[in-house]
Amino acid sequence: MREKIGIVGLGYIGIQLAVTFGKERDTIGFDPDRSKIDAYRSGVDTTGELTGADLAGAKRLTYTDNGEDLSGCGIFVVAVPTPVNETNQPEFSPLVAASRTVGSVLDQGGIVIYESTVYPGCIEEVCVPILEKNSKLKFNVSFFVGYSPERVNPGDKINKVNNIVKVTSGSNNKTAIEVDKLYKQIIKAGTYSAPSIKIAESSKIVENVQRDLNISLVNELSLIFNLLNINT
Repeated sequence: MREKIGIVGLGYIGIQLAVTFGKERDTIGFDPDRSKIDAYRSGVDTTGELTGADLAGAKRLTYTDNGEDLSGCGIFVVAVPTPVNETNQPEFSPLVAASRTVGSVLDQGGIVIYESTVYPGCIEEVCVPILEKNSKLKFNVSFFVGYSPERVNPGDKINKVNNIVKVTSGSNNKTAIEVDKLYKQIIKAGTYSAPSIKIAESSKIVENVQRDLNISLVNELSLIFNLLNINT
């Protein structure tokens, strides 16, 4: 198992991953936002998800806003946001920027794991070409890719990243096994190894749709119940 791991993007997903991995192995947490890095270094979680004690417990975690500091990492986990624009199209600029950063320091045999919410096929169609271009390495020959969709529930103080079952995948069978073993180190709830990256990407879409439909349904019921003077 490659020793040093780089977490790219320290929002509410990335910081939890960085802290959790940082308790077990040498970890570098990268984010281009210097103010965020300064806050984490001073023991303050800007996302409000973790306490100062949580941050202090990650003894093997260091923070940086310099992408070059990720050099030497054998595994990268990209956890940047994927918002939508004004026409409800995916906005991939954070994903593209993160892929460029990782590609510039990616070494032979490295593994890049994405956690960002994307459509099925995005990792191999959008991200892999950027990694190849910036690393000058060949996909599934000189470097490998995995996908493990984030499942963190913001604001939930009980169900954290390590006690929610994790879906994992890899660009070939060997990588899938290695990615699954990696997450097994920190996920107490266990993992599920999907047959392919596209299937793992699809699982995230299904989960989001199911959640959004439930929220919409309850909102509709709430409107009706309010008219009937029923407390939802």
